[in-house]
Formats: sequence, C-alpha cells, structure tokens
Amino acid sequence: MTSDGSGTLVVAPARTTHCIDERGITVQGLIDAPSDVVFLGWTDPIHLARWWGPRGFRGVVRQMDVAVGGRFRICTVGPDGSEYPIKGRYEEVVEPERLVYVDNWDDERPSQPSRVSVLFAGHGPEQTLLSVRIEFASQAEREAAQARGIVAGWGESFERLDAYLAER
Repeated sequence: MTSDGSGTLVVAPARTTHCIDERGITVQGLIDAPSDVVFLGWTDPIHLARWWGPRGFRGVVRQMDVAVGGRFRICTVGPDGSEYPIKGRYEEVVEPERLVYVDNWDDERPSQPSRVSVLFAGHGPEQTLLSVRIEFASQAEREAAQARGIVAGWGESFERLDAYLAER
C-alpha cells in the first residue's frame, strides 16, 4: 500500500525530552491520545503518512506489513523534494505497547542498520508517553545521526503526530 502524507498540520511547541549515550538516542514525548490510538497512528500506513517526518517534510509509505518478520519501506520527502528512504523489518509487535524494528537506508547511502524500539505507555486515560530508542552499530554512527539532526527531527515528528491525532 502506498500512502502520501501531504497536508499541513498546526503543531504545538516541543514536549519532548531526549537522552544520548554511547551508541543510542532515546526521545520521549507526551502525546494527547490513548496508547491504542497512538499505536494505530504508527501501524496504519494512512495515518503514518500524515505525520511522519519533521516539519516541512512529508511521509510516503511504500510498504508496511506490521507483523513479526514483516517489512516496511517509508520515504521522508523534504521541502526541496530530496528523498530520505528507509527500509526495515519488524522484530517485535505487541499491540498497543511496543514495536521493535531494524531499519537502514533504502538507497546507496553507506550506513549500518539501527535497532529502534518504540514504547507506548499509557499516561492516564487520554495520554501516552511515547519513547523511541535508536541503537546504532557504533558511536560514530550515533554521532553521524546526531549531526544530521535526528533528535530535533524526532521531536518535530512527535509534535506532528500529536497534532494529527488531535484532529481525530
């Protein structure tokens, strides 16, 4: 299934925190929706395409099979039309609590796969504490991702997700 996340969302100021260690980055944010709704926002290609990526970018879901061993291909498209395609495979799917996947660039860019754990923790009846932990193959890979703005990008993605779900 292919989905295109065109459209403009009004986003609130950042409500995210992050932690960086030798080979990993964790970004957390409070989303104003129950965990089952936030989980659906991550696992339904129509929803994911509406918020994926930082401000000014759009997401295009080219493939998404949310199951253990299932594969995905998502492209983040910049305002200038530059494409940042990733591909991956799901290792864990526990609805509505956790997604774990391994991803990598879906083009000729040199890189190492990273392991991503997404946790959806209920925070009262109408909020979810969303945590994304990215584990890199090396400190150098983590530093390179950090230099590309991965922390700010995830923070803005969380804001876009929150704004999109507020429209529901």
